[in-house]
Amino acid sequence: MAGCRSVMRHSFLHLAPVLVAVAPLAAQAVERTDTPRAGALRVTFDPHTLVWEQEYTDSGRRYLGSALTDDSATARIPSLARLQQDVRTLTGIAGYVTSLGHSLLAVRAERRVMPIGFDFGVTSRLSIGFTVPIVRVNVRQGFRRTPDGANVGLAPNEEFDSLRYTAFFTHFETALTQLQDSINAGAYGCPVSPECTRATAALAQGQALRQALDSAVYGSGNHYLPIAASEAGRALATLITGLQRALVDTFSVTAFGDSLLLPSFGTVAPDDIATLLAARTSGLGLTPYGATPRRLRFFTGDVEVNAKYRFLSHESFAAAAQLVVRLPTGHQESPNDPFDIATGDHQTDVEGRLTAELTLWHRIWLNAAVRSGRQLAGERDRRVGPVDQFLPATTLARLTWDPGDYVALDFAPLYRFSTRFAAGITASYYRQGLDQYGFRSAQDSVVLATQMGGPVDLSVLEVGTAVRQSRVGFAVTYAGPRLEGGLSLDRTVSGSGGPVPVATQFRIVIRQTIVLF
Repeated sequence: MAGCRSVMRHSFLHLAPVLVAVAPLAAQAVERTDTPRAGALRVTFDPHTLVWEQEYTDSGRRYLGSALTDDSATARIPSLARLQQDVRTLTGIAGYVTSLGHSLLAVRAERRVMPIGFDFGVTSRLSIGFTVPIVRVNVRQGFRRTPDGANVGLAPNEEFDSLRYTAFFTHFETALTQLQDSINAGAYGCPVSPECTRATAALAQGQALRQALDSAVYGSGNHYLPIAASEAGRALATLITGLQRALVDTFSVTAFGDSLLLPSFGTVAPDDIATLLAARTSGLGLTPYGATPRRLRFFTGDVEVNAKYRFLSHESFAAAAQLVVRLPTGHQESPNDPFDIATGDHQTDVEGRLTAELTLWHRIWLNAAVRSGRQLAGERDRRVGPVDQFLPATTLARLTWDPGDYVALDFAPLYRFSTRFAAGITASYYRQGLDQYGFRSAQDSVVLATQMGGPVDLSVLEVGTAVRQSRVGFAVTYAGPRLEGGLSLDRTVSGSGGPVPVATQFRIVIRQTIVLF
């Protein structure tokens, strides 16, 4: 299949590098320039939580479950498919499509990172350390349905309503039997008169209408009928009324004045909700609906090792440089679960950081940082298939993966209310380049091409990986001689280049310095 494309274009596929690399760094969302004094150990506990239900895309915001949202259930519930065909045949509405209303797979994603960092002061300006992040992920999902746009509903099934259906079909059948008997007895000039032809046509129409309505009300499975106020409901009522009038006025058949009871609003059977959900991943062997299992919620993220040097220190200005190596200790998201969240990208990153602090008039405290990361090549599993599908029931391949390098800017202007306490706003910008994919060997290329039915162009997997995003928020911080603390709240305000979570992040930072010698 020439031009074969990746289908996993949902946001969760690209969240690992975005969420890992873009996360702010310290108490006021920009890392401080200071280092622990020589012989001192600084312990940092920096939990932060991100939650989101939507994502930015190049075409605007969308809900995470939008790819599994479908307003039309016709082909997935047999009774609805049968009803749709019957209504089209009876009413002549060729474009009629049954709908249970607007449905939405609501997804709420949460990622909690609880890093514990240790930094040891080698000298008064140089420190080395490491950070171990414990990551908790949880995805909650639920199927929501609203009656907006519904044109069918469950047939009423109360005892009183059942009696009304029984009376309707009994009287309907009696009228058709009387017309049949009259035709057989030679009435209406049968068997060769034009009136007999009209009577025979009316009988055929009545029998087809009765059979279709009987199938909808009494057939196997759930029983749906058009809503009374819908186009199909009005058309059916017109057909029944027209047939009743013709039987009485034209063919002198005893009238049956019953009307078919139709639902007044859209309803859906609980079992059919499961049918709708299962149909969206039919043949994939996936069960992505429901919360993340407890056994899969906690994992170690990518451990960081760092060295930091404060090369400039002044009463009102300071600057420091830091080298960070991020190790492949986290795990990637599963390609078999469209809503899995990675705890890390499971490949080595090398990041350089430059931070600076400037104090003006003893009150305005400006904090800024520039970070740039080189992401080394690794491997990952990807599903390969048509780009217009959410998840393909095709080929799962192990590929080489070179994630795009990134750069980030963080800025936090704060106001010092005292020498210890400050508060202000935060802003950050993050940009990442395109990922690149390749085959691990020539044999892998041949195997995948054989499975896909033709050459495979892996460059299409790069689509949606060059992301950009901006975040704004506020922060407060306290800096004591040995104990520091702070909290911040920020939110993604823009995103482009690929799916970017519209995430709100809450952070608390506690740092304690322990003098060892």
